[in-house]
Amino acid sequence: MAPGSRGFTLIEVLCALLVITLGLLGLAGTLGPIAALAGEGRLRARSALVLESRVDRLRAELARAAPACSPPAAGLLRHEDGVLESWSASAGAGLVELRVEASRPGKHASADSVITRLPCP
Repeated sequence: MAPGSRGFTLIEVLCALLVITLGLLGLAGTLGPIAALAGEGRLRARSALVLESRVDRLRAELARAAPACSPPAAGLLRHEDGVLESWSASAGAGLVELRVEASRPGKHASADSVITRLPCP
């Protein structure tokens, strides 16, 4: 190239394209794991919603049974999205212990659970 001329050489353009291509390939490689984590987060949020809802229902049943302090009946429920929910309750020493578990289906199946103790009303 003659001194004082403007522009890029072909080798500079090819090097720039190589760097950009490697960066885009690295970014594309992370999209799969990110999508999987987002999907798992959605399932965990669904399980948390199921757990919270069941604890609220059991708390309301316990309040309706006042002042007897009799624990609500145990149960099992499969939701349309495949989440399996189970719950049980036991009474003792002026407290009712509630145990609620939500299991998720899928390749990475797991379960979330809540154990809480409520005073007898």
